[in-house]
Formats: sequence, structure tokens, C-alpha cells
Amino acid sequence: MAEPQKEPQPAPQGAPSAATPRADAPIQVIGGSLAVGIALLAGIALVSPQNMNGWVDRQLHPSPVKPAETWEAGKEAQVELTLITADARRLNCAHDQVLEGQHCGFSANKHAWPRSPGQLSDDNDSDVIQPYRTADTNALILVSGIWAQPELALRLHREPPNYYDVKKQVRFIAYCKVRFVGELMNLALRWDTGAKWQDEPKAMVAQALSCTLEPPTG
Repeated sequence: MAEPQKEPQPAPQGAPSAATPRADAPIQVIGGSLAVGIALLAGIALVSPQNMNGWVDRQLHPSPVKPAETWEAGKEAQVELTLITADARRLNCAHDQVLEGQHCGFSANKHAWPRSPGQLSDDNDSDVIQPYRTADTNALILVSGIWAQPELALRLHREPPNYYDVKKQVRFIAYCKVRFVGELMNLALRWDTGAKWQDEPKAMVAQALSCTLEPPTG
């Protein structure tokens, strides 16, 4: 005769049920491979898409090396000059030599160069040599006719050197094609009106042929 089935006894109060997991049992949420994947995605998210694209572009299309310009009398070159409009009046050199009609604003004895009879006073001193520094290599170069170029003359007109405080003027770059006319030896330079003259052993002299404020393409 079959034994009668026993009814299941209720679990003691407070004891965990066989069908219910214990509350203090650790629950595994993320596996090892999934954690690695999420970490990689987080790392990629930290990198700006623009920076990533720029880095990739630089690797695939590196900038060509700029050929060194030859500074030699009779030759032409492209130069990048760092300027503010106040430089039109405050930069000067002192020397007695005249190179193809180009001369410093002062003679060797630091006297102002005399103006030719009938010379206009507002011609932006197209034949006056001034000292400049190149924006890319910080090299010293003496150039005449910078402020007679149309774009720089307009900039000078819109931002008069004597109207704005020099410290508030925005520095810019002039991209100029120049022709070298020679070299001055044992000259003096002055980088501001009323500043002390500084002796310079030598410097190449060039005449501005054209200048633009927009960087050349190609």
C-alpha cells in the first residue's frame, strides 16, 4: 500500500527559500571581455573627433618642408615679416651707404636722412630701409618699401601708428616678395623711437616688390 505523500513543511521564518537567491550572494554583472570592450569605448570617447581626424591627416599628409630661401644680392625671395603698424615710424637703421636708391632713415652719425627736393612727405618712405624680423625664423632683414605696398598702406591708414597705444596694437604677418640689393656692414639699428641705438655687424638689404596680409596658398 502506497504511503501517503507528505505535505512540504514551510521553511523556518528568516531562512532563505530554495527558489529565492540569497540577498548577500554576489551578482556578476560584467564579464571580463565585456569590461575590456567598455573600457576601449570609453577611451575612444575621451579623444575629440577633430583631434583624431587632425592627427590621422598629419600622418597621411605630412606638411612639406619649406625650402630655405637664398638671401643673395640680385635674387628674389619670399619672406614673412612680423609687424605692428607702429613699426612704420619707430623702426630705423643708421648708415651712410645707398644701395640702388635705398637708404636708412638716418646717416651713420645718427642724423635724420635729408629729404630730396620736391619729395612728398606722405609717400610712406618707399626708399627708406627699416629693420625687421622674420616671423618663421626670427632672422634679421632690412627691407625698404614695406608700407608703400597697397595692403599695408591701407592697414596703416585704418590703424594710424600715432593714434593707438603700441601695447594695444595687434601684431600681424606680412607675406612679402622681395629682391635683395646688397648688404650693409657695421650699421646701427633702433627698434623704437627714442630708444638706444644698437650696433649690428651686418645685415642683408632687400626691396619689397609686393606684400599681402593673406598667407600664400600652394
